[in-house]
Amino acid sequence: MSTGAAFAAVLGLSGAPEPAPSSLDGDMVTAPALVWERDLPGPLVQAAKHVELGTPLIDGDEVLLGALAKDALFVLDRASGTLTHSYPAKGAVQSAPIVDGDHVIFADSAGYTFCYPRGGSEPLWQHYGGAPILSSPLLVDGVLYVSNVGNTVYALDRTTGALDWRYVHDKDVARAVRLELYGAPQPVSHGDLILAGFHDGALVALTKDRGVREWQSTVGEGKYTDIIGRPVVVGDDVIVSGFSTPLVSMKLDSRNVRWRLETGGSTDVVVDDGIGFFAAADGNLLAIDLINGSTRWTWESPQGASLTTPVLTEAGLYIGTASGGLFLIDEETGEQEWSFVPGVTISGFTAGLAIEGRQLVAVTNQGRVMSFVSVEDGPDFAREANTLPEAATR
Repeated sequence: MSTGAAFAAVLGLSGAPEPAPSSLDGDMVTAPALVWERDLPGPLVQAAKHVELGTPLIDGDEVLLGALAKDALFVLDRASGTLTHSYPAKGAVQSAPIVDGDHVIFADSAGYTFCYPRGGSEPLWQHYGGAPILSSPLLVDGVLYVSNVGNTVYALDRTTGALDWRYVHDKDVARAVRLELYGAPQPVSHGDLILAGFHDGALVALTKDRGVREWQSTVGEGKYTDIIGRPVVVGDDVIVSGFSTPLVSMKLDSRNVRWRLETGGSTDVVVDDGIGFFAAADGNLLAIDLINGSTRWTWESPQGASLTTPVLTEAGLYIGTASGGLFLIDEETGEQEWSFVPGVTISGFTAGLAIEGRQLVAVTNQGRVMSFVSVEDGPDFAREANTLPEAATR
């Protein structure tokens, strides 16, 4: 059987006599192969540097994602990449949406948060927050917590979109003249508190019910003090990074630093069994012992390119690079197990990767959506399939 025919049979695509609806179920245990790729909806982006930020969401038989060139959240068929629906927005959607039962919730770069009935064309409600939103809202116990690039965090009623409270962070005067990055992390829930990071490097704990500041700790240092990556709570500690430096683990009750590394970045720390995996701004992927902050191993990206937040699977850590490649890294050793680096540039990956079952969906900065699937035939078959002719992948 040819490689193209094999994929048709595996995924139930055109030419397969009996489609298999559950063909994408299972686990990502082997290196994947490219199955389809599509242009993002909308016109070509007229910009010197086209950067897509919106992490896709795989839900059921659908892939939901935004695009820089058009003001909407798009729905693609998961098996084929065909556009099936769109939810209108006021600006580009540059973060992952939330699917909550029969509703889809998302935010856009114009500063709006929307709630749509799934498959609908008119929002049940919309809320304008005053500044672009580049991270996903957080849904906890019927309340949406939203962070925008204007140093503001606010809480919305999930059912009505009504504003419960709003917190505007007063920047540290001593840091007011420093440069600011375009972004803000998703708020994090911890007990009765919401943890939020800001441009001046402050990590702030707010009460969930009223948005009152419980405590504040200065973390970010250097040229770019911004906290862009989401803080991560591990036991009694919180791990957080400034963009330039540092990466720290500190006690939540006292804010005493357990350990500190002279590195920084804009990605989340991914935690597994006492190890934190961190994609630093200098292009290094680090495996860090969360007890003492020692580095177990380091993987260096090609050309020192910036990295996406790693995604942990049974096969290892998947990560994208701004230089154009996707990589699979062994979580125990840091050895590279697989790569997808096309012969022609695809402008790299900045948006987070989405993995569900045996499927990986990635969005390139050139405006392409790419779907990869882990196949039972293993890495050799994946390498062969990644050389499929253009016609077989579209």
